[in-house]
Amino acid sequence: TLFITYFKVINMGKIYNSIGTMSGTSFDGIDVSLAKTDGKDIFENSLNLYHKFDDNLKENLQKLKSNINNYQDLIEIKSTKLFLDIENQITDLHISLIKKIILQSEDQIDLIGFHGITLFHDSANKFTFQLGNIDKFSKELKITTVYNFRQNDLNHGGVGAPLVPIFHKLILNNLKKNDYDFNGIVNIGGISNISYLKNNNLFATDIGPGNCLLDQWCKFFFKINYDKDGLIASKEKFDLNLANNFIDRFNFTKNISYDFSDFSISEFRGMEKHIGLSTLTYITANLILNFLNEKRIEKVLIAGGGRKNKTIMNFLKNKALDIDKYNFNGDFIESQAFAYLAVRSMERLPITFPETTGVTKPLSGGIFKKV
Repeated sequence: TLFITYFKVINMGKIYNSIGTMSGTSFDGIDVSLAKTDGKDIFENSLNLYHKFDDNLKENLQKLKSNINNYQDLIEIKSTKLFLDIENQITDLHISLIKKIILQSEDQIDLIGFHGITLFHDSANKFTFQLGNIDKFSKELKITTVYNFRQNDLNHGGVGAPLVPIFHKLILNNLKKNDYDFNGIVNIGGISNISYLKNNNLFATDIGPGNCLLDQWCKFFFKINYDKDGLIASKEKFDLNLANNFIDRFNFTKNISYDFSDFSISEFRGMEKHIGLSTLTYITANLILNFLNEKRIEKVLIAGGGRKNKTIMNFLKNKALDIDKYNFNGDFIESQAFAYLAVRSMERLPITFPETTGVTKPLSGGIFKKV
């Protein structure tokens, strides 16, 4: 189906057939999307594919990430057999999935936006690392690839995330043309982040933990990867005092970029497991609600895996709607975004802004691997 069908013909630039990839830090799998776009007003999505990681790969990725606390840890781990094996496996899976989408396409592919998997992100020290062997990737696919989207932003005073707000702005503006008036888009992945418009100016930030604490809790106490539909959390009352004490730590006055390692279930472990999961679910939802209320944001769309958690969505129901209800696929918003961002990078258009990452001025990004 068409992702966005609005076309602005005046001043139309080159239209690229661009593939975007996304593999989030929840380590669930790889999303790949194909789109026609000029990186500005035109975006037409035609294909999306997903590959789910098996439990062994997911556990090895978690093991790798848990052993990286600083730059020196990363340097040491990069020479290990575990790292090299996983990097090759992740690269091969990306290559395989992209080849599948190329075979299904009738068009010549011009460009790939390769995100990789973020193993370590340290905005304070201007360093970020995404897993994926770009040399092998490029050699196999023989298509110009844009990668390392975050580093240029970090080098110029930004926190390197979130990167998708400019794509969210395209979605919001095109919905508005069809008389749907939403103020922002919240992505509930491992971390919850938001892009929102005020007087058509774009703002964005991470909000706090999304699914990361819920998934950790489910893995540790229930031996499952996640709480499907939020069903377990819906059956038990949450601990309001503990939840509010946690929520009160958050300050929404500046751009923030979070990593999974910023949050831990350790302080909640004394709780009964069902109450604990319910409380963490309440925290995820009410951090979002508090942000929306503080910024006076009336109505948002929800993307990412968290939109499938019915308990979270019930908490948000007066403020938020599932993006799928508006002919989008909320599972592929970020991979579609990187197809769009790759073209913006190719055209040297800005992908980050002072109001989205704290960078000093609107800035393009990405490194090009040309063939």
